[in-house]
Amino acid sequence: MSDVTENLLQNRWTEYQRLLEVRASYAALVRLAEMDNVLSQEGTTRSISRKWILIVQKEMIPDEVYRKALAEGEQNVSRLKRMLSVGTNFSYEEMVLTITLRVELQLLAELLLKRRGEIEFAPDLADEGLQEVSGYSQNASAFRSAKAAAKRNWGIPIRSSWFE
Repeated sequence: MSDVTENLLQNRWTEYQRLLEVRASYAALVRLAEMDNVLSQEGTTRSISRKWILIVQKEMIPDEVYRKALAEGEQNVSRLKRMLSVGTNFSYEEMVLTITLRVELQLLAELLLKRRGEIEFAPDLADEGLQEVSGYSQNASAFRSAKAAAKRNWGIPIRSSWFE
């Protein structure tokens, strides 16, 4: 793990704490999940990785934060499904938004699975619609560009099947 990654993790940790303070539970847990995702990747330097793994794993998620994040996650699944059901022609910006929402939901689900042993919402409920929309010829180029842009603009090296 490079100094750059160390700085990215520190920035995410600071943002996580700030979001907790303002009671933005979903966004806070997504930041924690981003950190967890990066730390679970191969190729991280042990000393820096160990430090951040301990910090992330020791972080207790209060029940209230968990419940609020779970409720917002469910709302975002519904939002994503509604967005994907309203038409067949999607702009680049709409595709970036749908991919971003779906990756956030994936990250949150992975974190909650590790922490709670189960996921109490189904982030994959919108997958069929997203795959269908991305397969339409009028959306194919926008979808490819949106995936690349979302990955590039995430700000931290997230691994997600939606970026492949």
